[in-house]
Amino acid sequence: MSYSKGVCQHCGGHIEFPAEGAGQTIPCPHCKWNTVLTPSHGPSVEVGGGKAARKRIFLALEVVSVLVVAAGVAAYFWVTRTPTGSPLPPQTGQPVTITAPVPAPKPVPPPDPWHGLKGGPISLEKQGDGRLVYAVGTVHNASDHERFGVKVDVDVLNKEGDKIGSATDYTQVIEPGKDWKFRALVTDRNAARGKLADIKEQD
Repeated sequence: MSYSKGVCQHCGGHIEFPAEGAGQTIPCPHCKWNTVLTPSHGPSVEVGGGKAARKRIFLALEVVSVLVVAAGVAAYFWVTRTPTGSPLPPQTGQPVTITAPVPAPKPVPPPDPWHGLKGGPISLEKQGDGRLVYAVGTVHNASDHERFGVKVDVDVLNKEGDKIGSATDYTQVIEPGKDWKFRALVTDRNAARGKLADIKEQD
């Protein structure tokens, strides 16, 4: 039996049919519209040759399908295994220097010239008829132990801020965390204010 080849009158799809079927109307295997089997110009193809051609076509399609699947699998593994982070900067050949962070400077403790004894502001107070004047202030024991034989020295200043004399006072003991209110006698009548000069423990 020989076969003929034709095309659909509607979609142009190729149709292979037995030669004796020429002129018959059948549904197109491609578009499903009825078309008349009309042989194209050229020799008919024998059954053996037609089957061999179809087998070769199917084999080629299978090879193409395998290649497409293999390409898809390779692309999947490439995408999933490729790092998604930011690309590395281009190498310039220059060495990279890593600088360690500089620690913040430690706070400097406030000065403690009298080792835990803290002096406050000084005022001049008159007693009686005003002939006696005292430099009055407070010494605080900020240490955790008793301080014995504590003496204060006060500079006596005039209105211009010049030192014109001195005054002192003494106590036997100051308890830890306690205050001592001293009263140092000022003998100069031109005294305008006092300034704490020194606090020390007597030997």
